[in-house]
Amino acid sequence: MTPLEQKVYDKIVKTMDLDISELEGVDENSPLFGEVKEGEPSFGLDSIDSLELVVMIESTWGLGEIPSEEMAKLRTVKAIADYVTEHAEQPL
Repeated sequence: MTPLEQKVYDKIVKTMDLDISELEGVDENSPLFGEVKEGEPSFGLDSIDSLELVVMIESTWGLGEIPSEEMAKLRTVKAIADYVTEHAEQPL
């Protein structure tokens, strides 16, 4: 993971109050949303979590409101880091 991807990962874990021991195998390309299935690492977030996640991204990186068509693309840690890199004045 890049430093920014690690920061995004850490912020997600903290904001969503996730148990790090349950995230074994989860990396920057793992899906954020959906049911956690054995052998398929995922953060296991749901649609309610997505709202909290967007607020965290907007406030952490001072991005203002993220358009809904962009929010739909933020499905992995890598996608969020790429979005932040493209839109934030100071990603780290």
